[in-house]
Amino acid sequence: MAQQPRTLYEAATARGRVIRQGEIACIVMDGAGAVMVFMHELIGAQKWAQSRVPTSNLLSDRARFLDQFSALVSRPGSVQSTRGNDRNLEKLARAMLAAGYDLNEWTLPVELKTIGHGPPKAATKPAKSAPDEAEGPSTPDPSGEPPATG
Repeated sequence: MAQQPRTLYEAATARGRVIRQGEIACIVMDGAGAVMVFMHELIGAQKWAQSRVPTSNLLSDRARFLDQFSALVSRPGSVQSTRGNDRNLEKLARAMLAAGYDLNEWTLPVELKTIGHGPPKAATKPAKSAPDEAEGPSTPDPSGEPPATG
């Protein structure tokens, strides 16, 4: 017979895993998606959740645990949506890039998905296929006569 979780942290992460990578952590929950959080917030939320008694409802336990994070980035289809101020989300996105994550796989504002790709390149002018009539011919006439003007 399976043991009942003794803490809210055990209940919230029971069917999932926590992957720690430097200053960020990825919390993958079976059937509930994945979220990226800062490591310092995870440690604080973990301590908080280890001192709480779980309910018998897995979804509410996960929601109570994830509510402790001020900034998190979620994958599409996760139970929690991306939240946090722009500055924290940008820091989290940069840390995700440094850890090797593809930002296009995560739910981020459009301006943050382009971090690390450099500034957008200016569009180059297409090469002219025919000279402009207003400028006149680009090669001189072999007859030596000046071009006729209308």
